[in-house]
Amino acid sequence: MEYTKKVKTRIAVVMLSMLTFISGYAGVWISGDDGLSMQPSMRDHLTFEDLMNPEYSGDGPIDNRYFLPIGESAPALDDLRGTLTVPRMVMEKSTYRYNDYQNFPGFSVDFFTYEGYLVPVTRTLIVSPGNWSLILSPGKVWSEPGDRGMSRASFPFTLGSPPDRITAGGEAHNGVATFLFDSTQISAFRFQVTQETAPDGDIYDMWGHFPMEYHPAGIPDQETLEAQFADELASQMPIHPWSELESLYDPQVLTSLTVDIPPNEISAAGIVVDGVLYLQPSLTRYGEYPYPRYMHHAAMSISKSIGAGIGMLWLAQRYGEGVFDLHVTDYLEVSANHDGWDEVTFGDVLNMATGVGEYAPYPRPFDPTANESGGNYINWYLAETTAEKQSIVFEQGNYPWGPGEIFRYTSAQTFVLSAAMDAFLKTQAGPDAHLWEMLQEEVFRPIGVYHMTMIHVPNGPGNPGIPLMASGLRITVDDMGKIVTLLQNGGRHNGDQLLNASKLAEALYQTDQAIGLPSGKTFTFGDQAYHMSFWSIAHRTQDGRFFQVPFMSGSGGNTIFLAPNGVTTFVFTDFGQDAYSLNCPSLAESIQPYPGEGIRIGLLVLKGVWLIPENLQKIRIANDLLLSWIGLCAASWVFLLVHITRSARVTPRLKWVWLLITLLLGPLSLLAYLIFDRRSRHAAVIET
Repeated sequence: MEYTKKVKTRIAVVMLSMLTFISGYAGVWISGDDGLSMQPSMRDHLTFEDLMNPEYSGDGPIDNRYFLPIGESAPALDDLRGTLTVPRMVMEKSTYRYNDYQNFPGFSVDFFTYEGYLVPVTRTLIVSPGNWSLILSPGKVWSEPGDRGMSRASFPFTLGSPPDRITAGGEAHNGVATFLFDSTQISAFRFQVTQETAPDGDIYDMWGHFPMEYHPAGIPDQETLEAQFADELASQMPIHPWSELESLYDPQVLTSLTVDIPPNEISAAGIVVDGVLYLQPSLTRYGEYPYPRYMHHAAMSISKSIGAGIGMLWLAQRYGEGVFDLHVTDYLEVSANHDGWDEVTFGDVLNMATGVGEYAPYPRPFDPTANESGGNYINWYLAETTAEKQSIVFEQGNYPWGPGEIFRYTSAQTFVLSAAMDAFLKTQAGPDAHLWEMLQEEVFRPIGVYHMTMIHVPNGPGNPGIPLMASGLRITVDDMGKIVTLLQNGGRHNGDQLLNASKLAEALYQTDQAIGLPSGKTFTFGDQAYHMSFWSIAHRTQDGRFFQVPFMSGSGGNTIFLAPNGVTTFVFTDFGQDAYSLNCPSLAESIQPYPGEGIRIGLLVLKGVWLIPENLQKIRIANDLLLSWIGLCAASWVFLLVHITRSARVTPRLKWVWLLITLLLGPLSLLAYLIFDRRSRHAAVIET
């Protein structure tokens, strides 16, 4: 009994200790960026003393929750209006590598507060030689009792690949920063970067504690800027937690979206359906990201679809579908020493079917990415100007086939298309027209995508350069949700047709015929295809209809699937594998059925979406043979039926046996019957 009492006492003490510990961190629910987050109820990191100390005290990143309000909080006690300046300084990092890229780029940017938000005036890509590029996004301001009359602020930011590391293709490293302020003074600038989309393997933490200057001053056109930000808030896409979707549909089915991907490898994943984006938690190595709506993702080759693909669809709406038939040589100085480019159209480049390339000069076996490696590929990425990049592209050889015949994925040629599109636009809209600026003005801003950034390649003084388009896009889930909604709505927004409807339907494989060039990959229900910058995967619905489901794809495993039922699934990751994506067409179908009849297959056996010519020919021969056999069986059955009906030598039961066998074996059974009938006749003659 005494032993039992001691055990019970120890258990009680342990439980009391646990409750005491938990109560200190039990947290209160506070409103996060797009939902509710459990926060500690007491601030023991990033305290007033920590931030007011000019020297850094700490041993690395902390949980991201501390960059949001902790415990009791209230609105900010002061407005912030003026210029914030942070110098270029050496960051701490969790790796001994990348010492050439260890400086925080610094910035000097106007900020203002608006209804609890901290808003940077500059939202474009801030680029300076030898530095990480920088994207600043809106954050929050508030006050806490322990801050001695000062207010707090935090905001998200993104570090992008330095210009001389353009081989990284536009990777995105997401961080969050915080500081204290009042009307006259400001604390140190504390930040940490603990998440990224970096398929090249640049995965590590960065952090720092830097001096910061605040120069209070009026913001030029602040009323206009406030109105623009209010419009931005009003046009935000509704983002609901993933748990809400799990309450509507089978959670086990929903897990197939990111199956086999470790949660810490996922930058963002979710589903867009009926105008709502359902988002999984945006995890970092130090807790959830405080501002998931503003987390930027390295789109990588998804840039080809959203940049070049949508760009061509916009040009087709503005100037007619004939833009797909324009010749590259009419708009660019092609320096190639062969005539391979002479007949290449804008559409051929968008289809990755120029017939021009350096490696694997044979159509079979399939080698669709032959031009995505080797010296030319690296040299092209490292080239710093538009002229240098084009020169490297045009130095490549000519394949023995012509344009439009063989799919060869070549990122460098997408940049050539971008330059040609820009040159064409200048012939129509004037020399001051710039492709990305007009695309933003006439497509992206009208749908509420105000600050999506694209890497530009210098093209001489006095202009913004040529958009890379091959990669270089950094996109938020809010941007992505609005763009896929535009595509799913046939290129129409608020009654305005922004993209050419018929060409968009073609790009999204919304036809009754199998289209696109085969990539060489074959899956359960048919061949993978590429068409107008969109990939497709063959899918058979539960009731037996066939579809080509379009998707965008980027290095690292990034995918955006646009199912024909209006459901969009997306995953941003640098895990390096995309096998999970095979589940996306079925996952979309589990949410709502696919509409329409699908693709007209016209096959009796081996039904599927077949595009590889030699395989398709074999399948058609097999189907022709089957049709011929069915025809012979039918003719044999009819002949036998007529003959056997007139015969008195066959019993009724035997008649049905012969008819059934002939239905299955056709002319073989008929031949057997005729032999049997002849012998029966012969036997009857002998008997008589």
